[in-house]
Formats: sequence, C-alpha cells, structure tokens
Amino acid sequence: MAATTTVVAAAAASVLALVGVKKVCSAITAERGLTLPSLRGANLLKSAYPEDYYPGGEYAELSYGETHYFLFGPEDGKKIVFVHGLSTPASVYNSVARHMAANGCRVLLYDLYSRGYSVGPAVDHDPVFYVTQLHELLKHVGWTQCNFVGLSLGGGIIAAYAHRFPETVLSLNFVTPGGLLSPKEIPWVGKIFLLPYSEEIFSHKSLKGYFSSKNVASMREEFKHLEKIPACIDEAGEILKLQYRYHAGYARGLMSTLKMFPLTGLRAQYATLQAHPFPVQIVWGTKDTVIPGTTVETIQELIPRIRVTKVEGATHSIVMTHPEAIIRSLDGFIV
Repeated sequence: MAATTTVVAAAAASVLALVGVKKVCSAITAERGLTLPSLRGANLLKSAYPEDYYPGGEYAELSYGETHYFLFGPEDGKKIVFVHGLSTPASVYNSVARHMAANGCRVLLYDLYSRGYSVGPAVDHDPVFYVTQLHELLKHVGWTQCNFVGLSLGGGIIAAYAHRFPETVLSLNFVTPGGLLSPKEIPWVGKIFLLPYSEEIFSHKSLKGYFSSKNVASMREEFKHLEKIPACIDEAGEILKLQYRYHAGYARGLMSTLKMFPLTGLRAQYATLQAHPFPVQIVWGTKDTVIPGTTVETIQELIPRIRVTKVEGATHSIVMTHPEAIIRSLDGFIV
C-alpha cells in the first residue's frame, strides 16, 4: 500500500510539474506571431513622452503596422529625417530637432517599430525590416530625397538604407553609429539573446521590471561623477520605464533587434558609401563606452572621405547631453 501511495504521489508530482512547465511555456509563447500594441491608448498625456511630444504628430499604416511620426518646420525647408537608437524613441532628438525646425528645416522624426507609439510586429527586427519602415514612411510623407541623421542603431539603419537607396540621400550624418563593432566588443550578455525564444523569455512580465531598472541604472551610471544627473537623462529614464510598462511589444522588439540586427556585420553597407557623391560625417563622444573608438577608426577605413567630429567628454548619450555639438555638425552640412 505504501509503495502504491508513493507511486501515485510521484505520478501526481510529475503531472503537476508538467502542468507548471506548460503554464510557463504558454506564458512565454502566448504572444508569438502577434503584432503587439504601442503606447497609444495608455493615457500618457501628462507623462514624460506624451503623444504630442512634438508638433505635427500623425500615424501611418505601413506594411508591418502603425508607425507614429512627427513632421514639423517650414514646408519649404531643407528636409531632415532623424532615426533614433535601440532604446529611447524619437524624444532623444528633442533639443536638436526643435532647433533645426526653428531655424528653417523641415523635420521628420518617428518611433521605430516596437518603440514609443509605433506597434510591435512579430517579425525579425533586422535591417530589411527597419529599412522597409523608413522607406515606406518617406513615401507616405512624399519625400524623394532628404538628409539622414542616425543615432547608434539608427546609424546602422541609415547606412543600410543608403546602401539600398543611394539616390534618396542628400547627406548622411552618423552619430556614434552601430553595425561596426568587432565580435570581441560584444559583451557576453549579448550572446544570451541569441538563444531560442530569447525574445519571449526576456520580454516576459516577470523580467521586464528587472531589465527596466538595469537599463535606467546603466544610463545614469555614465554621470555618476556629477553632483546631479542631467534633466534630459532623468527624462530618458522615465521614457524607458514607460515603454517597458505600457508598450506590450517593447521588450520583445529590443531582444529581437539584439538578436537579428548585425551589430558587427554592416561593413559592406558602410563601404559602398565611399563611391557616392553625397557628404558623409560621423560625430562621436570620447567617453562613449557603448560604441568604442574602434568604430571611428573602422568607418574612416571604409569611407576615407568622411568628416569626423570627436566631442570631448561626451558619452553615448551625446545627442541629449551635447545637442549644441550635433547642431554645429549639421549647420552647413545639411543640403
């Protein structure tokens, strides 16, 4: 009898364990294949990143879903499209974009898929995906040529875009751009994101809070030597938290990008830019630990004609903390 009871108990424990595993797997894979909603509808009007953060906010229904964009400045002004980086949406260009619009430029900013007020499609977040979004958005607003500004991941995106559509480029402006790291410069944690189901596992609600706090802490760490964290960094931290909390596709999109976007593999795309006549420049901060100085060296090898500006003391948050340096680099360079 005792043996029978033991067997039954063991069987019951096995069933319960299996059910537990199934629940975990179901929770992890429940959103596979679904386009997830954005910050739209989250009632964030009084938040750090409201829907009307900039003037001229609109939505475009593109191939992979709804994209939120802002278009403002004089209609006859020089056209500039700003492409943001991995984590922070279009808000990252706050000071720079507003200055350029106030000084006669027509400015286009947008939230990449899975960020801000753009939806989170259930597809690989690779260069083709991001180039398609940008190409369709430019067609939507009727721009056939413009100046491109790309920050970090956005730099990799505009490099891939210019490689595919060079006839649309008036100038390329890279700000601490991605896509040119060497494999040894990828941190070990980055290799974890290559595992199967990593997008779902690391975007599960039980881990979102952890990654949110880690991202904010990492951003603030750059300024630990200061008596007070710059207000723009505090705002960016709040916007990161908003996305983790209210954008259902945000974490999944980050993980998919880290997994599918070639952070070390865009040399060929950058190299082709040497053959085109449009001006190209890179702006980089000397204290940037995310995109190291080797990227500057590599891009100079690939595009010998590139103009290089090094901003002393600036970190990877250069667009927010040193907007005047970015503005100076754009003045006289925008066509």
